[in-house]
Amino acid sequence: MKPEIFPDESAAVLADCHLHFEGCMPVSEVARLAGRAGHAFADPAAFERARGAVSDSAGFLALYADVCRLFRDPEDFFSAAAAVAGALADDRLTYAEVHFSPEIPPRFGLDAAACLEAVDAGFRDAAASRGIRCRIVLGAVRQWGAGSADRVLDLYARRRLPTIVGLGMGGDEASVPAAAFAGVYLRARALGLRTSVHAGEWAGADSVRDVLDALRPDRIDHGIAAADDPRLLERLAEEGTVLCVAPTSNLQTGAVARGAEHPLRRLIDAGVRVALSADDPLFFGTTTRGEYRFAREALGLDEAQLRTLAANGWRGAFCSREERELGLKAVGGED
Repeated sequence: MKPEIFPDESAAVLADCHLHFEGCMPVSEVARLAGRAGHAFADPAAFERARGAVSDSAGFLALYADVCRLFRDPEDFFSAAAAVAGALADDRLTYAEVHFSPEIPPRFGLDAAACLEAVDAGFRDAAASRGIRCRIVLGAVRQWGAGSADRVLDLYARRRLPTIVGLGMGGDEASVPAAAFAGVYLRARALGLRTSVHAGEWAGADSVRDVLDALRPDRIDHGIAAADDPRLLERLAEEGTVLCVAPTSNLQTGAVARGAEHPLRRLIDAGVRVALSADDPLFFGTTTRGEYRFAREALGLDEAQLRTLAANGWRGAFCSREERELGLKAVGGED
């Protein structure tokens, strides 16, 4: 019998490749950091109220910035990395790729390299103590421009830390054209990094098409707007591009109005390789397995479809071939 992958089961077989570092912390870690920083979030109830007030992308980004301000030194990043890995292990993930933006700490007076090294060390410790493999996807922030993204790669060129596997880009899709980052993505590949891009979340199908044309990413985070363009759906299916879709995130930020309207089924029916991701569990009150629960209960996906989603999580991962083969075998998928 093939192993089960439903959210209420114990096997650690899932990969989630679309997570963000600050957004993966448990509320208890936010409270710890806030206590040191003298912030109101030292009371977990205060954070819960702030989280509950988020209803759109602007509110989400403002809350995210508030959490980023809580870090006071590299040691905070080490302990947060341990907390992130522990929370993901408790969700029974076996592999996770976590976006970390080294351009954020300097905005709060911290050294980017020291903070990145602390995250790397925390993740490596977690692999030994909790058995979960957490990898870093270096995060560029789109609205900060190509110069900022190049500084991220400058840092990687100086410090090729063992947990770093890729370059990703998030932020405001409408702020800077994708083509402005073409050189950055060429350089990332030359440095041996795999690549992802956030697109088609708050902008339309053209956002997805633009990053495919200009940046040629290995996968796309979100990408749900592609469901509105049949020709783009055909292209994604033909090229085998994995979309790491985060339904709860899409609902909480207003990218999708109601659960029943989420385009996940349309993407699947079009033959697109879709994986499920939790994006920012801290801010959206979800987990990776919670996303599988949503897909099953709210959208009516059956076991075979859930298994395919889990297999696509491994197909999109920036891991070794051996890790991918073991992951696919664990979820009953085939490559």
